[in-house]
Amino acid sequence: MQVPIEDQFGVQPVVRPDRPASVRLTFLLLWLSESAFDLGSTLISFAIGVWIYSHTGSVQDYSLSVLAAAVSSMLIMPFAGAFVDRYNRQWVVVCCDLVSIFSTAAIVLALSVGQIGVEVLYLYTALSAAVASLRRSAVRVVISSFVPKDRFTQVSGLSGVSRAVVQVAAPNASGFLMAHLGLQAVMGVHLSLLTGGALLAFSALSRVRNAIRGRQSMNPQHSFLVSARTSFQGAIDYLKDSPLMRSLLLYGALVQCLLVLATVMLTPLVLSTHSTDVLGLVMSVGVVGALAGSLLAATSIIKRHLMLWVLICDAIQSAAILVAGLSTSPVIWCVAAFACLFGGSASVACSGALWMRKAPLAQQGSVFAVLSASNLLVMSLVLLIGGYLVDAVLEPAFAAGGAWTHSVGSWFGTGKGRGIAFLFFVAGACGFLLSVVALASPKLRQLESLVPERSDD
Repeated sequence: MQVPIEDQFGVQPVVRPDRPASVRLTFLLLWLSESAFDLGSTLISFAIGVWIYSHTGSVQDYSLSVLAAAVSSMLIMPFAGAFVDRYNRQWVVVCCDLVSIFSTAAIVLALSVGQIGVEVLYLYTALSAAVASLRRSAVRVVISSFVPKDRFTQVSGLSGVSRAVVQVAAPNASGFLMAHLGLQAVMGVHLSLLTGGALLAFSALSRVRNAIRGRQSMNPQHSFLVSARTSFQGAIDYLKDSPLMRSLLLYGALVQCLLVLATVMLTPLVLSTHSTDVLGLVMSVGVVGALAGSLLAATSIIKRHLMLWVLICDAIQSAAILVAGLSTSPVIWCVAAFACLFGGSASVACSGALWMRKAPLAQQGSVFAVLSASNLLVMSLVLLIGGYLVDAVLEPAFAAGGAWTHSVGSWFGTGKGRGIAFLFFVAGACGFLLSVVALASPKLRQLESLVPERSDD
């Protein structure tokens, strides 16, 4: 038996299974579906990059595949919120799965007859990224609709666990398949994961049919573009009317800069003075830290004071980035990588739980779309600006005989990689200061109690 909860418009968008075992099974199916989808996406993203670079030898062509995914995800976000808020979320997920399955099958067929070009893979990458963003938004709102609020932190933690495992397993598996069987084999595995994930998602969503309804109250005579603009404006209005949640959005975007910087710039920092074996060790220890942070959130340890956990974990993350910039020791880098990704993963899980608990259910699709778009924008800006600063300003300044050799260089050293190290130090110091200022703010520190819980409408 299921207990309906009627909303203000007279429809029944939320139905919570009244048995905990039913809730657990439904979430387990969705979690496995998302894990399969993420694993396949990471496998194919890695494989396409390798294929493009091996066939063209161009770093620019390789980077264009990454840019295509980021831009398409950013462009779909304003419309993703409207889709999720307006339409039946089960069919949104089903349509996303069907598009992914048929487009992947088409690539497999094209590879089998040997007729495929780089442009086709760009298009496939962009389409896959856009569909994944839309699907992820729909699944996230559905989970928020039927999982009890006191379990949101554990839900976010489990999602972090699966992402950490995927980050470890996918590149190795994809590299092995590419080396021995080629892109077509990776595509075949991806197609199998998509099909399995689609079946799991359909089974789970069928168990909570009313929890997947969109806002049927929206005027059906309005065009989709009008609905998209209205839905997106609703999310913006919510942020305007809730200063603390707006502060959380801005704070989270700034902290995201640090996490992107640490994960992207770590590779050139380590390789400037050490081998790829050392890089692999540091990155592996970092992934273990991310897994540990997610497991911490997935347990029942973190139940209250979520914002305080966010701020403390962000301070740990920033301190780790600062320390990494001061050292050239692989041991110190391993410790810093573990601490950085441990704090980052736990912070993301707690922050995600806060948004699920506070954002109005009827507008969560649009609110989550705004959050994702802001994170993608920050990631793109950090990659562009950070790369330019390192290549054009910092590395030349710290080179032998450079402008900062006898000033800042006396503290950080000179030579290859010291400009990146200085960027790590400055970014870590700024992030740590930001976290300390946020901790000193009583309102932000007590956001969890000051911002009212969402109503189950």
